[in-house]
This record gives sequence, structure tokens and C-alpha cells, in this order.
Amino acid sequence: MRRVGFVALLGIALVGCGRRSQQASSLTFDTLPDSTVARGAPILTTFEPYRMENGAVRVRGTADLPDGTRLQVSLYHKATHEMAGRFQVLLANHRFDSPPILGERGPLPVDDYRFEVLAHFDSLWQSPDVMRATRNGLALRGPGVTRDRLGRAAFWLEREGRL
Repeated sequence: MRRVGFVALLGIALVGCGRRSQQASSLTFDTLPDSTVARGAPILTTFEPYRMENGAVRVRGTADLPDGTRLQVSLYHKATHEMAGRFQVLLANHRFDSPPILGERGPLPVDDYRFEVLAHFDSLWQSPDVMRATRNGLALRGPGVTRDRLGRAAFWLEREGRL
């Protein structure tokens, strides 16, 4: 009797799983970007990777964001996608300049690099002043402005260069 009960329960469970799979496979989600947030003047107004005399890489630029905005810049070898460096900066007078970036063995090799500039607009990344000035990032418009799945604002752009 116990076996029959177990087999019956197993059968019911499998039938239920089949229905869920069938329903799940018929559901699709289209991720449509909010094209209105990407329209507008550029937020990252200048971006200049450069080398110091000792070969260290630095990145400076300007952004039309409130002072105190935290930006993260990641640096990748273009051919291999290997990360060569990552740093965060705070804007002051709408400007930033990175600390010197060196590799494990000294200056990074001359190469083609891809730079990713990122800023999340939430209370973990930005100060209350920045959040207030940007209305939690929702007031931002321009190339690179996007929204995550929860509707929170972010800024993300790529740049390439040979150093």
C-alpha cells in the first residue's frame, strides 16, 4: 500500500512539473531599453587615457554629473578581455584623474585596451547629496544612461584606445 501511495504522489508531482515546464516555455520576456534615458547630451564629456613618464597608465576626464559622484573604470586588454586594472574615482569640479595603474611586473604593455566606465545610482554607490541632486539617478539622460531590472539608474559606457 505504501508503494502505491508513493508512486501515485510521484506521478502527480511529475505531471505538475510537466505543466510548469510547458507554461514556462511559452512565456517570453522582451528586454526593451528605455530609449528616452539614452537621449540627450553626453554625460562623459571627455575621456583621456595617458601614460606617465614611468609608464604607468592614468585616465582623466570630465563628466556632467554632480561633484562627489563615484565612477568606476575597468581596463581590459582588448584582444584577450583580461582585466588589467580597475579603480574608482570621485568627481570634483566635474573632473576625475585616476591613480597610476601598473601591472604585476611594472608598466602595462603597449596594447589596445577597452575601458568600461560605470556608475550605479543607489545608496551603496553614491552619497545622499548625489542621490538627491540626480533624483536617485532618474533625472539623468544621455548616452550610457540605463536602468536595471528594478528600474534603478546606472551609467555605463565603453571606450577603446591604444596605450
